[in-house]
Amino acid sequence: MLEEELHYLLLLAFHGSNREVVARVRKNGLLPGQPKVLEYLHEHDGCTQKQLGEGCALDKSTVTSLLARMEQQGLVCKQTADEDRRVSLVCLTDTGREQAARVRQGCAEVDALAWGGIPPGTREAFLRTLREIISNLQNKGEKIGE
Repeated sequence: MLEEELHYLLLLAFHGSNREVVARVRKNGLLPGQPKVLEYLHEHDGCTQKQLGEGCALDKSTVTSLLARMEQQGLVCKQTADEDRRVSLVCLTDTGREQAARVRQGCAEVDALAWGGIPPGTREAFLRTLREIISNLQNKGEKIGE
């Protein structure tokens, strides 16, 4: 039964959460992919493009095209790193910071909706287990060879 399968339940949870987030940020004129980039940069402003891709689970070409569009919209800019002039850092502009704050608010609303009526202890246990699942999946290659 699919209702008992982890991969299926994760898919449904992601789809429901994503649908609600998109509904809340659509009115801000953001395109698909941009909200998660803004949310990541909200906490990691001045990161490299590679770090951004890893943090948002996006491939290099997707990050490149997203950032090009976001630069045109005045949401992000690139700056040369002081310690290594070959490295570009992705930074939020003032407009990008405003949009990121709106995205964070929308995500907080969706989280509150999702957690509705679930006691704090259950939430903490669920998040701990979910982090372990994510770790297991990220370390899959190491475990196969054991």
